[in-house]
Amino acid sequence: MDIDQVIDKSRRLEDLLRQHYHAKGTDFTQLVHSCDNRFPDDIVNKLNKIATIRQQIMMTDTSMSASNDYQHFIDLCAECEQELMPRSSRLVWGVAVVLLGGITLAALGFYLYHWQHITL
Repeated sequence: MDIDQVIDKSRRLEDLLRQHYHAKGTDFTQLVHSCDNRFPDDIVNKLNKIATIRQQIMMTDTSMSASNDYQHFIDLCAECEQELMPRSSRLVWGVAVVLLGGITLAALGFYLYHWQHITL
């Protein structure tokens, strides 16, 4: 595993923490600790493990030699990324907005058509 891949994978997690959970900090560990009360303990432990692995690789300036370590790091990143991703997608929100707008326009059209027949 190359150092660039470690940085890329952890950067993606950092971006998710900043964008969706409003995490504050300069490094990965600070970001995790600033919003760790929002996550279950197992996710926080996985994020801390990723931070530890990243820090070890950056300090030693070597690549991960064992394929078992590489696969473990990849699995941890994938699990955390899946957990940190927001549940609703843009498609769901788009459908909700279109339905709400359609119902509002239908009600508006109904009242405009029948307005002259309404007596108070």
